[in-house]
This record gives sequence, C-alpha cells and structure tokens, in this order.
Amino acid sequence: MEEFNHKQRRGRQRKANNSREEKFKESSKKRLSNNIRKKFDTTIIGSLAVMEEFFGELWGHGLRYNELTDDEKDWREAWEEARTKMLDLGNSNSRASQNEISQYTISWNKYVTNFIVLKDDKE
Repeated sequence: MEEFNHKQRRGRQRKANNSREEKFKESSKKRLSNNIRKKFDTTIIGSLAVMEEFFGELWGHGLRYNELTDDEKDWREAWEEARTKMLDLGNSNSRASQNEISQYTISWNKYVTNFIVLKDDKE
C-alpha cells in the first residue's frame, strides 16, 4: 500500500512539474512575442519620425492644412499615402512574425551569469 502511495505522489509531482514547465514555455512565448511587437512598433514609428524630421518641411509638417501652399498640399497628400503604406507594411510584418512565433516552442533562458573561478598561483 505504501509503494502505491509513493507512485501516486511521484505521478502527481511529475504532472505538476509538466504543468509548470508548460506555463513557463507559454509565458516565454508571450514575452518574446510582446518584445518583438514592441520593437516592430518602435522601428516603424521611429522611422516615420525621422522622415518627418528630415523631409517634413516639404509638406509643412506641424502646420494646419489651410496654412499650406499648393506645393506643400501636394507633398502632404503624397506623404500621407506613403505613411499609410509604411504603417500597413510594418503592421502586416509584425502580425506575420507573431504568427511565426506561435508555431514554436520557446523557453526563455532568463538572465544567466557565468562565474569563472581562477586558481590562485600563490598556494
């Protein structure tokens, strides 16, 4: 009877360990997915901001539409179309990367520190 209880206990412990491991893998996948999504968003928005910084004067960046010249209005329309396409492309690729990640089993290695122990020559 005692052996049976030991086997049951070991089986329950194995199930608990497997469950904990699966939860860790799922949280690792979510962590990676969120980090990659944030990096995509930062890259896309940052790139748009750089374009606005260097070329924004062409379309009167920061001005109201009724304050623009005809030339700036043409550039503003071109910029809005290009900006929309860049955002759509970035978001599409972000979703594709999320779908790709979902097909993998991932386990985060956390932060690992390796210590090197050197032997003292004075001994």
